Amino acid sequence: MHIDTVPIHEHDHTASLGASQDLINTLELGDDGPTDALATPEAGIGFLAHHGLGHEDALRAQASREGDRWLARIAAARSAMREVWDAVVEHRPPSSDALEMLNTLLDRGPRVELRGTADGVEVSHRHPDDDPTGEALARIATPLVEAIAEDRTARFRVCANDECRWVFEDESRAGRRRWCDMSSCGNRAKVRRYRERRKGAGGDGPAVGPPL
Repeated sequence: MHIDTVPIHEHDHTASLGASQDLINTLELGDDGPTDALATPEAGIGFLAHHGLGHEDALRAQASREGDRWLARIAAARSAMREVWDAVVEHRPPSSDALEMLNTLLDRGPRVELRGTADGVEVSHRHPDDDPTGEALARIATPLVEAIAEDRTARFRVCANDECRWVFEDESRAGRRRWCDMSSCGNRAKVRRYRERRKGAGGDGPAVGPPL
């Protein structure tokens, strides 16, 4: 395996926890069933490149070589991250398959190392150039792993709208947010509850929503 060593400031494809959430949320529920925003290799390449997780040409070349397996790997990584996020929110152990998947991915992450220079020493990293997709997925999984390691998961949430189920961090002051977006999912839930109450009370006329 060829190892390419690059100064870390020149090639720092780091990801945020928001990027981890973005990947999980590319599979969205809805009235007509799930919608996969990464249903094609082109979409997968665009997502990883847009988030700065890898070079588009290298990702595209690997996707071309691996065919259907390439996209299936991204879907499997997303599913594993989803399972771990849900497990944290639900205070339960995640599936062994999800853990194995993420642990395997983390092995593909870049290795930080020290390198001597003419003036002293600098921090660099090395990465295998035969699996840019594995490295990209390791990078996007790392913030989720770090949040767990640092016990920063108390505000992890899953949208209470069963037709959404987006993951998000609750940044509200009270820490009681239930919806990914009150103007959409929250209001739809209020309307649904209102209609159910009217139906249970035997209300006549059209079940219009409450004033919002």
